[in-house]
Amino acid sequence: MPDRKPRVLVVDDNIEMARTLAESLCDRDYAAVALGSGAAAADYLKSEKVDALVTDLRMPSVDGLNLLALSRSLAPERPVLIMTAFSAVDTAVESIRQGAYHYLTKPFKAEELVLFLRRALDESQIRHEAAAL
Repeated sequence: MPDRKPRVLVVDDNIEMARTLAESLCDRDYAAVALGSGAAAADYLKSEKVDALVTDLRMPSVDGLNLLALSRSLAPERPVLIMTAFSAVDTAVESIRQGAYHYLTKPFKAEELVLFLRRALDESQIRHEAAAL
């Protein structure tokens, strides 16, 4: 991602959690936007360029798996990281099966998110460059 900060959308129905994570990412040279609902995130994904999506799994109306499916339909190469306070193995497996890059169980450290986000964006960039060749 030369010449610009990677754009990351952070979604959690606890808007304070989303803002805290987005601020952490901004402090680490990402351009992060925080939203407090899956419905708002769905609209945002349809209208804005986003390099990565970090979303809570369980939210009212539009949940993390809905956003994962939407994101993959709009931009299959965009990495999606799912986060949840509910560490159920079946939902972790399901989100990965549906194409999530990684699954984080709350609480987690910002450094852990940054590590997986950086890996996901690097892999996405490599795949993009390989496809261009």
